[in-house]
Amino acid sequence: MRIGKMKIGIAVLMLTVVLLAACGEKQQGVGPGSAADPDPSGAAMASAENGSSPDKEKDELSKEAFPRTIKHVMGELELKKKPERVASVDIMGTDYLLILDFAPIVSEGFSTKERSPIFAKYAEGKEVVDLGGKTNLETLMEMDPDIIVMTSTGKGSRFEEFDKLAPSIVIDFSLDAPSRLMKFAEIIGKEDKAEEVIADFNKLKEEAKAAAAVHSGETVLFLISNGKDFTVIHPVNFPIYYEEVGLTPVEGLPEDGKIGGRIGIEALSEFAPDHIFIAENRRQMNPEDPQGLINIWTDHPVWKNLKAVKKNQVYSVDTLVGDTFFLGQMAGLEAIKEHLGN
Repeated sequence: MRIGKMKIGIAVLMLTVVLLAACGEKQQGVGPGSAADPDPSGAAMASAENGSSPDKEKDELSKEAFPRTIKHVMGELELKKKPERVASVDIMGTDYLLILDFAPIVSEGFSTKERSPIFAKYAEGKEVVDLGGKTNLETLMEMDPDIIVMTSTGKGSRFEEFDKLAPSIVIDFSLDAPSRLMKFAEIIGKEDKAEEVIADFNKLKEEAKAAAAVHSGETVLFLISNGKDFTVIHPVNFPIYYEEVGLTPVEGLPEDGKIGGRIGIEALSEFAPDHIFIAENRRQMNPEDPQGLINIWTDHPVWKNLKAVKKNQVYSVDTLVGDTFFLGQMAGLEAIKEHLGN
């Protein structure tokens, strides 16, 4: 009888040990790093503690994922990896790359930094070989770029020529500035940076819009001074200053609105704008005398009698304002905010 009780006691003890061991394994199986854990790195827990989610982190990573296919004006190009050696054969394209904090290895007209304060700011510290104003193809080939980027309004017509040197992409410049910027960002995997820039850009545009509202009904003219005459920065080509911000253009502007359309000093007198924003002709200006092409008019009798001149409402702006630069549009919005926001 005693032996039977002893056997039963041993059996109960062994059963208890088995149950305790199983319980311990179950408890270990739910923690990060266990075989049963679907997230062995503990990323989900860490993400939750940091206020993010695995799905969000996955989305952010996918923005920079390569390979990817870039659709552009002349077709498609598959980028197997993020390009590091990017050549820009249009200075307008370089502008969009610089604001994304990315320096091309070579660029057409990089000397623009001597003619534009805002371009110089973003070009500072960047090592970029200058291809000159007409794009030195020999230098371009020597630099061995991964890809070549250009714009539809610039060197896009020479796509086939450049595409023989390196895979090439033509950015559609009929798009608005933020859309162009996002396309450049897609090429170099910097969509997050582009979103930050565009958010700042939209905020600046709203501030310029508020400044413009203070001068509702007052006419505004944007000009480029060429020394002997002026080029109108036309509302058709730059709706951001007029249609989007709300400035009122003068009546009687050249109907075609083509960039390059010029007017003389007499026509300027007939337009009689309340406010004039004026830039130097970037290609004709003297970098050592950055206001020379504007100051040439100060003693002209017709200039002196302009309404805007008499009211001290003539504002000098960056040379990029009259072209399709992202930085130029930023400079234009800043000028509207600064000069009309009072």
